[in-house]
Order: sequence, then structure tokens, then C-alpha cells
Amino acid sequence: MIASCGVSFHAAEIGPTPGEFLAVTPAWMTLEQYGPIAVLALWEQQCLQPIYLVTNMSDLDAAVQLYKKRAHIETFFSDQKSRGFQMHKSHLSKPERLSRLLIASCLAYVWLVYLGVCALQEEWMKRLHRRKRCDLSLFRLGLRLLARALKDHIPIPQGFLPPATLPVPIIRSVHKLAA
Repeated sequence: MIASCGVSFHAAEIGPTPGEFLAVTPAWMTLEQYGPIAVLALWEQQCLQPIYLVTNMSDLDAAVQLYKKRAHIETFFSDQKSRGFQMHKSHLSKPERLSRLLIASCLAYVWLVYLGVCALQEEWMKRLHRRKRCDLSLFRLGLRLLARALKDHIPIPQGFLPPATLPVPIIRSVHKLAA
């Protein structure tokens, strides 16, 4: 239940039409009157239904833009946990150990996403997944490419190395001569 200006209502009662963006602010939520918040109702043209957001951000456009990144963020967390590195099984309780594990897993994640991009750009797809439709994330494609390369003794695509043709900067020391 949402309340604004002494009127209580459900978020679905805002009812935007396709292409419309509505906001109720300030508002308070639940019987405990949590707030002030903003309740957003947006119905993008390509969507079948409106989306309702609750935020404590004052910049409502920024709140919508952050929400649009949600799918990517959730994919990252599931790749770190249940669908990928199984981080939830580490049982680490010391923050410094957990932070070292997170750094290592994030570096590995970036490398596996890179391998996933390699799988899309090169001839790997016919070996890794069906060609007509791919429903795997770049992380999962990269993981498959790595497993296949290790199993079949195929060279792993190299990445994140600076090209050997880059010029090496020459650093010269400049000294003022005494007059």
C-alpha cells in the first residue's frame, strides 16, 4: 500500500498507458509508512505491461537508467554464485580472505567473458553451441570454450596482452645545469 498526500492506493492503480512515464512523489509505503520515496510507473512502447519501481533516489531518470542495468548485474551475480564459480560454497567469513577471492573471481570472470566474445567472433560456435540461436551468456560461452580447448588440447585464444609492436616509452631525465 502506498500513501501520498493522505491518499492510500496500490501501485497498479497508477495505470500508465503505453509510452507513458508517471511518478508519485513524495510517497510512503506500507503500514509502517516507510519514506519518503518515489513510485514510478513506466510503460515502454515495446513492452506488454508497465513496470513499477520504488526508489529513494531524487533523480528519477537516473533511477530508471539504473534499473535497466539490473539484468546485467543479476547475471554477473549468478555467474559468480550458482551458475559459475560457486562462490556461495566458499564458507569464507574473514573479509580479507573473501575480498581476495572476489578479486580473483572477478579477474577470471572478465577473462571468461573475453573468451565468450572470441567464441562469437571466430569459428568456435559450431563446436560449442547450436548455430541458429544462442541462449548462453558470454561467460558461459567462454567457460565452454576454455573447457573444450583444454579437453582437445587446442590453443586458448590469447587476450589482454599488449601487442608486441607497441613502442616502449623512453623516459629521459632532464637536469638543469648549474650556471
